[in-house]
Amino acid sequence: MARLGPWVPDRAPGGPDVPPVGIAVSGGADSLCLAFLAARWRRAVRALVVDHGLRAESAHEARLTLERLRDLGIPADLLVLDGLTRGPGLADRARRARYAALTRACRQAGIIDLLLGHHADDQAETILIRRRAASGPDGLAGMAWISSTADLRLVRPLLGFGKARLRATLRHAGLAWVEDPSNADVRAERARVRAALAGAPDRAMRACRSAAGAGRARMAADRDQAVALAARAEYAPGGWVALPADLLSPRALSSVLRMVSGRDYPPPRRAVDALAAAPRPATLGGACLLPAGPALRRVGLAWLVVREEAAMDDAVPARAGACWDGRFVLWAPGRTVLDGVTLGAAGSVARWAPPGWRSRWPARAWRTLPALHRDGRVVAVPTAGICHAPELAGVRIALLPGAMAAESGLFGDLPEGGAGVGPGGESALAVQERPDMGV
Repeated sequence: MARLGPWVPDRAPGGPDVPPVGIAVSGGADSLCLAFLAARWRRAVRALVVDHGLRAESAHEARLTLERLRDLGIPADLLVLDGLTRGPGLADRARRARYAALTRACRQAGIIDLLLGHHADDQAETILIRRRAASGPDGLAGMAWISSTADLRLVRPLLGFGKARLRATLRHAGLAWVEDPSNADVRAERARVRAALAGAPDRAMRACRSAAGAGRARMAADRDQAVALAARAEYAPGGWVALPADLLSPRALSSVLRMVSGRDYPPPRRAVDALAAAPRPATLGGACLLPAGPALRRVGLAWLVVREEAAMDDAVPARAGACWDGRFVLWAPGRTVLDGVTLGAAGSVARWAPPGWRSRWPARAWRTLPALHRDGRVVAVPTAGICHAPELAGVRIALLPGAMAAESGLFGDLPEGGAGVGPGGESALAVQERPDMGV
């Protein structure tokens, strides 16, 4: 865990409260083992149990998991998801809803580190799924030990350990867990891959080893991209980016398009490759590539990436902490709800800008800004410093994109051995065939 830091200092006995480390717990063996180990590592932890409500037993299983956590001395909160229904894309929709609920709960509790229970078998499955989908080199790095969202670190301490070892740890501790039958439903691709790997441990080990090599290459590319973009791109607080012509590499363009659009995934690789090879005004993956105006070209910036207006989310009620369009969070000191006010796209500049207002950015970019609306009128555009309603003068809107223009994840092998090293210096992968050995 030390190599996956830095961490907020732990709470000393009798000392003041500190922000806890969060633990995502489904109640299954993997996440319950993670909670058990985390509580032995530090005092300041808090479990977050998500009930999807997709099975009749899920509410009972969630309550049972809360009881097991409390028996371990781990404080826990229940997060109930509403509105999930069976149908196409269920796994992806459930994943999005789960992470959205976890993020909200972490923000409310002041949690900045969230532990996830993904393990080496999950990593092998992910690699094989991505190979079948013809994923690029970055995708074949698999899941990261550490990845970052706008205001949260996602940490996977168990990536070096197989599922059998986690279950052995729980059995040794006398702990029971929940079995979700949907994990074995072969209608899902991951379940089919899991079944195929169950009889081929060597194949799983090779997949994890290939992910380690791809991860090292990804981190090197991320580092180079971060240096170049930080030095030469320009980022506007309104959520758009200006780029010099020679930074339109497929990799950098894909990252910037994803960041500006606020989407979970980058746009299709072939489309990005074609656009980078022959840059032109285009719309791709919820964002638009536009030629920069004269003022930007004079300082070496040739292209703009702005949000696609037609793809932006509808307006939402203006509440403290509300997130709009996957990128903007509203802050309203001392207030919970702004009565009669909604948060949505600013729209036509003529509706809200003062007379004579000018900018080097195009109107097409300004129209995508988050704005506060009342009775069909724009009453404030905080990001532009414009407010037509004095009572809203203290409201702020922060740009917190879910993806970054240059990733900062930790992939591959941990330095100095890292997590996943067994007794006598054996790698975790080398001892997966010994299921009686716990963590």
